[in-house]
Amino acid sequence: MGEGSQTKGYPELLSVTVKKKKKFSFPTFSTRLNEGPMIIEAEIGGHFVHRIYVNGGASSEILYEHCFVRLRPEIRSQMVPATTHLIGFSGETIWPLGHISLLVKIGDEEHSTSAWMNFMVIRSPSQHNGIIGRPGIRKIRVVPSTTHGMLKFPVEGGTVTLRSSRVIPMECAMISGPSTQPPIPSQVLEEKVKVAIHPEYPEQTIAIGSTLTEKGRAKLCALLRQNLDVFAWRPADMTGVPRHIAEHRLNIREGCLPIRQKKRGQAPERNKAIQEEVEKLVDARIMKEVHYHSWLSNPVMVKKHDGSWRMCVDFKNLNQACPKDGYPLPEIDWKVESLCGYPFKCFLDAYKGYHQIKMAKEDEEKTAFNHEPGDILLLKDAFA
Repeated sequence: MGEGSQTKGYPELLSVTVKKKKKFSFPTFSTRLNEGPMIIEAEIGGHFVHRIYVNGGASSEILYEHCFVRLRPEIRSQMVPATTHLIGFSGETIWPLGHISLLVKIGDEEHSTSAWMNFMVIRSPSQHNGIIGRPGIRKIRVVPSTTHGMLKFPVEGGTVTLRSSRVIPMECAMISGPSTQPPIPSQVLEEKVKVAIHPEYPEQTIAIGSTLTEKGRAKLCALLRQNLDVFAWRPADMTGVPRHIAEHRLNIREGCLPIRQKKRGQAPERNKAIQEEVEKLVDARIMKEVHYHSWLSNPVMVKKHDGSWRMCVDFKNLNQACPKDGYPLPEIDWKVESLCGYPFKCFLDAYKGYHQIKMAKEDEEKTAFNHEPGDILLLKDAFA
């Protein structure tokens, strides 16, 4: 397996301490702190691999090609082609050789933690054999501290402290010295060319890479023009989600009386913006006019940065009548990272997803708001 990994025995430089307590704590700072990165050894796919960089700033797990080629053939054969690219710190685009799911185990024979991780196999010079990023750190449930040069994870009966070796960071620094530092390739920044493909909607454009040849760009535009029906050019083009799959519901508390807000006047400019927005959404069958209702709210206009208007509705009274959700929204970074590796994205997430989910029949009349000549209610949630 060469200098990067070995197949028998646990690494000699592994330092493990077990304490019979569940609470994680790190020692107080001393004058001598860890100056190198957090480098550990781990069992990956049945091989013990040295120089694994635990990087809480990385959004995915990386396995470098010089380490990947030393894995057993039956392990390498599990790699599948990559469908997404990676963006480096300086903005460069890197296409992985593929991605592979491997079981990662850290610790010793008696005390260890393990989890399956999806590694992107990268062809790039590096002093490390692999990188464990934020998704992997969460999966194996470790708490790293680069300052202390150690990481901790829970086991039955206590916690395990895994210390970063002092020798390996020195080796990494030596390898990355001026004499062996690879030359930095010149980067070609790809510009985006905006092209209008629909004659009826010239203001809506697509972005095409400038590195395409004129012939290739013409073929791509011709292909897109032949399939204009797959794009949603206006809200009315969205078919929506069937009710048996998803619909919005308002959990009004029992005993709450309906509230009809007093009508608020709007300036002529705002009235015009409201009228245009309502007409567009009525045509798209997202709203409809109604004359008999119990709840009534007022529209609120908010100025955008480009000078246009955003239409909202003051559902303050309706929100107060509904119980508060005790479950906070998940961390958006975690949700975005969970999409890594998937080649397709659901249309529901791509364009005005809240417009596509219908309001429950019994809750539609509660969403009515003031508008002339008649009041409007929502068939779908247009102001999520």
